[in-house]
Amino acid sequence: GANWIPFRNRDPENRWERVSFERFKKDVPGDIVMDLPSKLYSPNPDKAKDIWFQDIVGKFEPIPKPYPPSIGSTRTTASAFEFVTISINVPRYLPWLQAKLKERGVKFVKGWVKSLADLEYVPARESEESGGGEKVKADVIVNASGLGAKSIIGIADPLVHPIRGQTVLVHAPKVDWSLLGAAFYSNPETGESTYLIPRSNGDVVLGGTFQAGNWDVSPDPGIARRILERCLTYCPELATQPPQAASTSTTSSNTPTTITTATPDISTIKVLRHNVGLRPARTGGARVEKEVVTFPSSSTSAASLWSSSDLATVPNGLRAGESAPDVENRDAREEKTFRVVHAYGVGPAGYQESWGVAEDVCKFVGEFLAE
Repeated sequence: GANWIPFRNRDPENRWERVSFERFKKDVPGDIVMDLPSKLYSPNPDKAKDIWFQDIVGKFEPIPKPYPPSIGSTRTTASAFEFVTISINVPRYLPWLQAKLKERGVKFVKGWVKSLADLEYVPARESEESGGGEKVKADVIVNASGLGAKSIIGIADPLVHPIRGQTVLVHAPKVDWSLLGAAFYSNPETGESTYLIPRSNGDVVLGGTFQAGNWDVSPDPGIARRILERCLTYCPELATQPPQAASTSTTSSNTPTTITTATPDISTIKVLRHNVGLRPARTGGARVEKEVVTFPSSSTSAASLWSSSDLATVPNGLRAGESAPDVENRDAREEKTFRVVHAYGVGPAGYQESWGVAEDVCKFVGEFLAE
């Protein structure tokens, strides 16, 4: 991704999304954030009543029937709308954001965090690894650890879970609109859905999957093929190169006959990369609040949060507590308190809610520092 399209009609998510849309439009350069004409298809004939963001996006209008045959034959066609939202070119946005933070004195240190106790003292200089050098005591810890919140000792939130997303990055500079509706109506059996998000450089993200609880980070070839077939059906502009040679046969009159199928020829799509990511979700919604955490914690070891099936599939780097009983024993020797602001669990809405969440985080940090 990422594009801006709300998933729910509720606060605080909608408030975060409104703030984020305004900040992306106002503060981020135009070569990173672009206006994105979009089409939204819904199985709900009264969907317009639920679309709270009509006054935020541009040129919001219903799409008149009849719909294109490829759309009209699906179950997501009771109503349809078009409007102009935004698309964020993530590979450009993140370096820009990091540079802006450094201009404001933010230091970046790479290291492993197994417990909140690991953050009691933090490196004073950016050039140092987290394990050595001069350190200073942390006044407030902002916990934006994503899936790590499931296993970090002192947090160990059992409601945290992944939503697996598999996408295909292609190059299709003629695609200048986004398909959004089918993303909301995943196949309940496979978790597969359909969406496409163009970027400002001519690349297009094709999706995808919304597979809750799935920790597998390897691309599934079958899913990739179906993503390409569905997206090409919806958007013929994805075809940017000649198809592979079709097979032929010869009739009794020696006239060559081309053998074709109803399946879209995905060989016409220029595929750049296959991607799999784990969206850091949380049952019940995101957790954005402040908390004073006291050690020793009354909770059990983070390792106990993982079932045997979890441990068979979860990457080692995402289950820190499972291999760190020594850290918990160390924490239990003396009582310590940590002022923590939590900001995790937004699932697939990370970019589009980020600036709004950050505003709340700043407010909570300010309240702690004013005490």
